[in-house]
Amino acid sequence: LICSFLQKGISMITTPIFTRLLTTAEYGQFSAFYSWLGIVGIFVCLNLSYGVYTQGLVKYENDRAIFSSSLQGLTFTLVCIWVLVYLAFHNFWNKVFSFTSVQMISMLLLIWTSSAFSFWAAEQRVEYKYRTLVIITLFVSVAKPVIGIFTVTHGTDKVTARILGLTLVELIFYSGLFFAQMRKGRVFFSNKFWKYALLFNIPLIPHYLSQTVLNSADRIMIARMVGDSEAGIYSLAYSLSS
Repeated sequence: LICSFLQKGISMITTPIFTRLLTTAEYGQFSAFYSWLGIVGIFVCLNLSYGVYTQGLVKYENDRAIFSSSLQGLTFTLVCIWVLVYLAFHNFWNKVFSFTSVQMISMLLLIWTSSAFSFWAAEQRVEYKYRTLVIITLFVSVAKPVIGIFTVTHGTDKVTARILGLTLVELIFYSGLFFAQMRKGRVFFSNKFWKYALLFNIPLIPHYLSQTVLNSADRIMIARMVGDSEAGIYSLAYSLSS
């Protein structure tokens, strides 16, 4: 509970800093990127770290480590497949999302790292191991704005610099959690667990999309229909009201 309050507090304190470092248009572009990140992530990794994983941790209690490592392996495989799909048609995808290649690759990396963290965090909660979870969460919550301020002030493309700052922090802190669960379970592929996870979560995609689109589509629509600057102003007002 305290950790959640601190996270929100850090976010609230750093918001005025970024609104002064970025123009309204740049702030709108970054907000649109984050909105697309939530939507694209559902298609890329099927939100495997949510519904099916929590149930599986209880259902397969005796094989928890193997279940965790195999789902980490499945998510990593899905991300790699989508990276190849993107690289094969990168000009098309860049045009669809209105992002650069660096921004799109960063998005796919962020989808993987956030999923790796979500798997590990869910396991920690089920096992009531909150101390390490709180420490890592707070470190990341502080590191993201600090690194972000540094990259934005030293970068020419401030939107890409902001995105790269987030990507760098998550790669440093979250990739190790992926390897920790893989080392613990020592199973990358499990036909039983992969099939169970896919059959459980694929039908839930419309449910996950409905939640994300409801919260994110407004920024994307304003950016496309009106402009990035207006989307930035709206995003700031939305964040403050939240």
